[in-house]
Amino acid sequence: MPLLHVGDAELFFHDDDFADPWEPHDAVMLQHGLGRSGKMWYGWVPHLSRDFRVLRMDLRGAGESPDPGKDIAFTLESVLADFVRMLDALNIEKVHYVGESLGSMLGVAFANAYPERVKSLTLVAAITRVRHDKTITVNSVGYPSWPEAVEALGMKEWWLRSRAATHQLTGDAAKDNWFAEQCGRTPVHVAHALLRFAPAFSVESMLRNVAVPTLLLTPGGSTASDPEEQDMILKTIPDARQIQYPDAWHIDCYLRPDQFARDTLGFLRGVSGVTKPAR
Repeated sequence: MPLLHVGDAELFFHDDDFADPWEPHDAVMLQHGLGRSGKMWYGWVPHLSRDFRVLRMDLRGAGESPDPGKDIAFTLESVLADFVRMLDALNIEKVHYVGESLGSMLGVAFANAYPERVKSLTLVAAITRVRHDKTITVNSVGYPSWPEAVEALGMKEWWLRSRAATHQLTGDAAKDNWFAEQCGRTPVHVAHALLRFAPAFSVESMLRNVAVPTLLLTPGGSTASDPEEQDMILKTIPDARQIQYPDAWHIDCYLRPDQFARDTLGFLRGVSGVTKPAR
């Protein structure tokens, strides 16, 4: 899979496109959350890539993007600039943006800062901020802080401990270990930089400015949000609709991807005006 050299960054991305090449078709950007990578979206690709070009970019230093060094620092402006540089490098004018957790926050910010680059938003396990009670405390897994937990355990073991604490281990050791290994690809110092960045901003004030069709995919068992926050997001974004998964956990979009992906495909086909029968 290719690396993009954009500005001062090297970004790893997957690019899957099995739509009919003689017909014009849109691009979809799948953006991971904190401690994740583009590879974790693998289960979505068969559903989406027959109608859309599907891009999965790893944030700087995360997943398979090369380590930028211990001085890495994330800002909202720099992350969004990486999105734009990737699209420019691939000659893509607009995308349907799908983001999970932190990726959902980045999507709202992206649609605010660069509305001309976004055709629609799909916000999966959406949050407007990283909450101390529902995210930071749980992910500290008994350590004084989340960064100290990551430092002591490393990213792979932290994933296993934090997923166990939030009831998100599947019981399939091979499957759980695969996801933990993907998390473990992100160096600890990059995770620390993300942990400094993510809790430092909120997108709540940006919601009302989202000017594209938006789909909210809400897992009922999320430990990072609650029904009140989901309802607020739904009511504040002008053109928003919601699909709820009462029995799903926060990261079930990765662990049990098929229904999430099928529902997203239906939304994207409608927004894009795809009229041919679904395959």
